[in-house]
Amino acid sequence: MSAEIVRAACPHDCPDTCGMLVTVEDGVATKIQGDPSMPFTDGTLCTKVAYYLERTYSPDRLLYPMRRVAPKGKGQFERITWDAALDEIAARLKALAAENPETILPCSYAGTMGMVQYSSMDRRFFHKLGASLLDRTLCSTAGKFGLKATLGGSVGMDPERFDESRLILLWGANPIVSNLHLWSRVQEAKRRGAKVIAIDPYRSLSAEKCSQHIALLPGTDGALALGMMQVLIAEGMLDRDYIAKHSVGFEPLAQRVKRYTPEWAAQT
Repeated sequence: MSAEIVRAACPHDCPDTCGMLVTVEDGVATKIQGDPSMPFTDGTLCTKVAYYLERTYSPDRLLYPMRRVAPKGKGQFERITWDAALDEIAARLKALAAENPETILPCSYAGTMGMVQYSSMDRRFFHKLGASLLDRTLCSTAGKFGLKATLGGSVGMDPERFDESRLILLWGANPIVSNLHLWSRVQEAKRRGAKVIAIDPYRSLSAEKCSQHIALLPGTDGALALGMMQVLIAEGMLDRDYIAKHSVGFEPLAQRVKRYTPEWAAQT
C-alpha cells in the first residue's frame, strides 16, 4: 500500500491548533510534520507534538483498563476487561448520584480537545448525574477577569501583525518554550529593526536573545510599571484621544502616579 499524506490539526489545549501533515502507511502513521500552508504556525510544530508518534506507538502506552490492587503508591495493578471497568465505574457513580450527586466534581477540561469530548458530551454526562457546577477552565477565567478589570476586555492585537512592531516587551514571558509561534514573529520584527526587551528576574532562553534584558528583583514588577506610567504621562508620550475613547479613570490614575518616579522605582 502506498503512503498517504493526511491533513490534520493538533487537538491539544492550545489556541494555535497547528496544521499537521501526517504520513500514513498501511493504516499506521509513520511521519508527522507541520503544514507550511497554515499562515500563523508556518509549518512549525512544538516539541510536544513533534514527538506525537513516539507517544502514540510507545510500548509503555496503556492500552487496556488497569485496576489498582494495592494501596496508592505501590504501583500494583491488574488488567481487567473494558466491560468490567465500565461496570465498576458506573456502579460507583450511580451510588454517589443516588446519595449526594453534588459530591461529584466534574473535571473534563484541557488535554486532548474536540467538540464532542470538550464542548458537548462531558457536560451532558455530568448534568445527568446531577454533579456540582464547575467552571472547567484551569486558568483562563481568572485571567479574563484580570484583563477585564485592567483593560476592559480580554482582547489583543492580531498575532499575524506582531512582526510589524517597533518595540516588543516580553514581560515575564518566555515564548521560546511557551509560545513558539509568537517567538517566530518576534524574531521577524527584530530582523526588521524592532527592539525586543525582556523584563524578567530570570535570564530565560528568550531573554538571552533579546536586545535588552531588565533583570528586576522578584516582586518589583508593580514598581517598574508605575515608574513607566509616570514617565509616559509626565512626558506626554500618550495617545490621549485613544485614552479618552477607550478607557475610564485615567485622570485619577495620572494624579496618583505623579509620585512614582523612576528614582522611586529604582529604590523600591
